[in-house]
Amino acid sequence: MEETRREQERTECDIILNKVENGNRNICRATNISLSGMQLMRLLEPHRKSDEDASALRLQFTLPGQPEPLDVKAERIYDCEDGLVGVRFVNISHQHFVLLRDWLREQSISSIPVFREKAAS
Repeated sequence: MEETRREQERTECDIILNKVENGNRNICRATNISLSGMQLMRLLEPHRKSDEDASALRLQFTLPGQPEPLDVKAERIYDCEDGLVGVRFVNISHQHFVLLRDWLREQSISSIPVFREKAAS
């Protein structure tokens, strides 16, 4: 497997989510998450030899303690026979990005920058 450098620090999590790939919906468990992606564990889904056309995914999940579900487009980075799947977020709405960023900040990831609006002079 080619080593891919992570852009963001990850935090451990236990989130059940829907993964939609090639029209097939499967339930997965996220084991860690960052602003740029997450690691999934396949549940009851067989490992399939992946092809390049099957790397586009849609993920639907709710962050613990949050009422609003997130809908994110992602691409598969790796898919191991042991059931672990790494994904990178490729399309997330600004609103969902802010929800994810704030949730991660609450989980004590100190490297997430805080953006403040400039005070009006």
